[in-house]
Amino acid sequence: MDKFLTVLRREYLSRLKTKGFIIGTILTPLLLTGMMVLPGLLMFLKSDKPKQIAVIDQTGVMWDSLTVNLDDRNEAGRRLYNFTKHETLPAGLDAAKKSLAESVDHGELDGYIVIPASIYEDGNAEYYGKSVTNFRENGRLRSVISRAVTEKRIQRSGLNSEQIHQLVRRVDLRTFRVAEGGQEQADEGHTQIVVWILVAFIYMAMLVYGQVVMRSIIEEKSSRVIESVISSLKPFQLMAGKIVGIGALGFTQYSIWALVMGLLSLYGIKIARVFAPKMAASNFNLPAVAPEILVFFVVFFVLGYLLFATMYAAVGAMVNSDQEAQQFVFPLIMLVIVPFLFTSYIIGNPGSQMAVILSLIPFFTPIIMFARIIVQMPPVWQIALGLFLMVATIVGMIWVVGRIYRIGVLMYGKRPTLPEIIKWIKYA
Repeated sequence: MDKFLTVLRREYLSRLKTKGFIIGTILTPLLLTGMMVLPGLLMFLKSDKPKQIAVIDQTGVMWDSLTVNLDDRNEAGRRLYNFTKHETLPAGLDAAKKSLAESVDHGELDGYIVIPASIYEDGNAEYYGKSVTNFRENGRLRSVISRAVTEKRIQRSGLNSEQIHQLVRRVDLRTFRVAEGGQEQADEGHTQIVVWILVAFIYMAMLVYGQVVMRSIIEEKSSRVIESVISSLKPFQLMAGKIVGIGALGFTQYSIWALVMGLLSLYGIKIARVFAPKMAASNFNLPAVAPEILVFFVVFFVLGYLLFATMYAAVGAMVNSDQEAQQFVFPLIMLVIVPFLFTSYIIGNPGSQMAVILSLIPFFTPIIMFARIIVQMPPVWQIALGLFLMVATIVGMIWVVGRIYRIGVLMYGKRPTLPEIIKWIKYA
């Protein structure tokens, strides 16, 4: 036991002090903060610089509607969109567009809109500008022009535009999640955010830290350091110490990230509102994570890591370099990628037959079952069965991998063939 703890301590402390671990631990929360706070912050930020836009109105009746309906103003009370009416005849449209394009090129205008006489029939208008990638602005212009055209269509038909707008006004559908016990919780898409972030953490744990275990073994094997180490402790103790030590390192890193996430969920909005005061009057909130979800996260993080780290340890014992390892690593990577790709389907169909079947496949359970738990808590028997099958698989893999590791860790030269690996398992 003392030798196992020695290996564990060495694997943990030697990596804890590296620059890569420290930088990664600091940068990841910063990236997560940006991913969670910036989109909400940018929703309330917009340019206060007024825009000069020319309008070619070939209908002759759209000008007033545009200037009245698009009356957005900045903090100083100035109009954000200043329209200039540009008179032209249908025959002179190309010349007018060329002239306005030159004004845009010289900075005299920010853009110009062309409203053809056929807009009532085909619904097509055009906007030209030096930059047309501001989707918020484009949507605002589209909405106002569409409203103006709709009003004119209604008036031309002889109907009352106000009554029509009341009849066809938009309905807002608010979504609520019915939690266990019949409790209703407002859910405006935050659950999806939580699923993707937490599932990505488990994905990283199985993929990244498993490969750290493999590379650690390959390095010691290549440098022949492992020969002197094996002389003082059993191969299984060495494998177990590496797996648990690197797993503890990953858990430490994730605990730091979880602390940052917790503080962010509590105080992130308050900090964001300092830079965007308009958020104070909004209902925007960062997604919260329920305590039971965090418990399941720890369970699936640990089990998922143990399962894949064990298999990566076997690969490290069988090969002599990273290049040789690629042939064996690819199937392991696919076992992680495939369930991650199914996450979108699971979010939309957590109780489907396919979701149930996939979540009970031990190699897919950490990601698929956990995603189902976040979206819609599965029956207890499904969670219990998934955990049982996963633990049984881990125990079986430890038995198999332990035998491969015992022989492979001291084997040098050519990469072993499948029949040779089967012999190791039989006779180790």
